[in-house]
Amino acid sequence: MNLSYKEKTLIASIITTIIFFGSYLYIGFKNLTDWSTQFGELFALVILFIVFEIIIQSALKLGSKLSIEDERDKLIELTSYKYSYWTLTAAIWFVIFQLLLNTPFTKFFNTPQGLFYTLLLFVILAELISFISQLYLSLKGK
Repeated sequence: MNLSYKEKTLIASIITTIIFFGSYLYIGFKNLTDWSTQFGELFALVILFIVFEIIIQSALKLGSKLSIEDERDKLIELTSYKYSYWTLTAAIWFVIFQLLLNTPFTKFFNTPQGLFYTLLLFVILAELISFISQLYLSLKGK
């Protein structure tokens, strides 16, 4: 399969997002009772993620020819952002109802760190939905 530059960058973004933020969230949910995570750790993770993405994008740019964006690419991006928005909206409503209804999942939301990690999980999930839908729609259109 011959992938375009855009498709390769989407795959790289999906993989790095899952590795970086997946491990951060795993450790965070695992140590939910021990709030040892500081804002600086998350900030350092985001900076490291950005640097890693720049390196990967630069390496992919050197190995690929650039293609011109057309209306189809812009429509794919808009559609994927719509899916991402729906995901994030549904997740926020989920958290609101969990807090109001006092369900078994409420134990994650009773502490600030639990709510923080849950909301961060949903933001990362929405971003992954955007990447995956862009990749799917791009490959489907070929």
